[in-house]
Amino acid sequence: MFELFKDLKTMMGELSDDFKTMKVNLARVQEETLKAEQVGKALQTKVNEFEISIAPRIEKINSLIDEITKQVE
Repeated sequence: MFELFKDLKTMMGELSDDFKTMKVNLARVQEETLKAEQVGKALQTKVNEFEISIAPRIEKINSLIDEITKQVE
């Protein structure tokens, strides 16, 4: 009977340690998630800026393609 309580105490200690480790890991995941979110937002901002900066060039290219197509026809 004593052995059973000793084993239960050991198991509870291990469970407690595992729970503490899980809490630390969860905190890390949450922190990294926030960082990833910030990086994602920064990337989206850069993509939007790039799209805006190339829009006039794309319009010009499309215009030239239209002119060339008309001349070929």
